[in-house]
Amino acid sequence: MIRGDLAPYLFVKMIQYLEIGKIVTTHGVNGEVKVYISADSPESLYHVKRVYLNASATVGLDVVSHRKVKNMLLLRFDGISSIEDAHGLIGKTLWADRNEIRKDKDSFFIVDLIGLEVVHATTGEHIGVIGDVLSGGVQDLYSVKLDSGKSCLVPAVPAFVKKTSLEENKVWIEPIKGLF
Repeated sequence: MIRGDLAPYLFVKMIQYLEIGKIVTTHGVNGEVKVYISADSPESLYHVKRVYLNASATVGLDVVSHRKVKNMLLLRFDGISSIEDAHGLIGKTLWADRNEIRKDKDSFFIVDLIGLEVVHATTGEHIGVIGDVLSGGVQDLYSVKLDSGKSCLVPAVPAFVKKTSLEENKVWIEPIKGLF
């Protein structure tokens, strides 16, 4: 049986095109652009052959070359060969097909985790729903919306997160005393 308050989160089709970053400036005079990425690493985007300027993937650019500079990605596109051409792309958000983005076998795209039901790994009791995933520290944190209306942060590490199943729309956690 599906809980009524979970219905909006369940059976959602996976989003095909994912936001991968934002063009922040040009680089050099040959049309390269610098991208602030929203992926775990620039290397995870090396297999992306085409990026899109919108989430519906109607306006695309073919990637000619890519390279890493610090934690940013430098991209060159087919048909963009000068700084003047590239300048018009500054501020644009880039999207890519999820099938071209490389990730570890046991990792997930954030967009796929949001809305998953969180259950107690030992008792199977419903705890809440993942409302957001916070990145940037040592590990990701799941912001779990509890039935009480409050939220709590759960570190996305094996000590807490015991299993994640996109097929079952669930994450099983082993909470510690005082977490809620």
